Amino acid sequence: MSSAERLGWEKVGAIIAGAPRELCYIHADSFHQSKGTAMTVSSTVLALRVAGCATVATALVLAVACSAAPPADTRAADEEAVRKTDADWAKAAQSKSVDAWVAFYADDAAVLPPNEAMALGKDNIKKAIGPLLGLPNLAISWQATKVEVARSGDLAYEYGTYEMSYDEPSGKRTSDHGKLVEVWRKLADGSWKCIVDTFNSDLPATPAA
Repeated sequence: MSSAERLGWEKVGAIIAGAPRELCYIHADSFHQSKGTAMTVSSTVLALRVAGCATVATALVLAVACSAAPPADTRAADEEAVRKTDADWAKAAQSKSVDAWVAFYADDAAVLPPNEAMALGKDNIKKAIGPLLGLPNLAISWQATKVEVARSGDLAYEYGTYEMSYDEPSGKRTSDHGKLVEVWRKLADGSWKCIVDTFNSDLPATPAA
C-alpha cells in the first residue's frame, strides 16, 4: 500500500471514530484497498456523520419541546382571590373613605361612571368618587355574579350588581340598584387591582326638569 493510500485510510478511520457507531459502522470486508475506493467510503461516512448530527439535533429539539411543561392552571385560586379582594373592597367602602376606596385601583385604572366623563388615574378617580361617598347617610353594597380569569392568570373580569341609598337634601330617602363590570389585573406581588370599573342604574332615567 502506498503512502497516499495509507493517508486516505487514516482519514477514513478518523471520520469513523468521530461518527456515531450505529450510523457509521461499515464491515471491514467492504473496504477495498485502493485510493479511489477509500475516497468513496470517506465521502459516504462523512455524509452519514452529517445526517447523524442532524438527526441528533432534531431529536434534542423535540425532546426539549416535549419536556417543557405548560404553566400551572391557577384559574380557580385566582378567581377566589379576585372574589375575596372585591368583597374586601365592598367592606372598605363602608368607611366612606375616598383613599380606602381608591386603594383597590391600579395606578393606571379607568372609571366610567354613568352620565359623567371617564376618570383616568387615581387622582381623577378620587375626584369622581368623592361626591358619591359624600352623599348623606350613604349605604352602598355590591356583589359579584360571575368572575372569570384568563388562562394566563394575569387578567380577570367580573360582573355583578349593586345597591345604594342616601338622603336627599329634602330629607327624602332615595334608593338605587344596578349592575357593574370590573376588569382586574394581577400585579407582580400576586395581588389583584381593578383596572377598569363601570356601573349604571337599572332604574329609568329621571326626566329633565
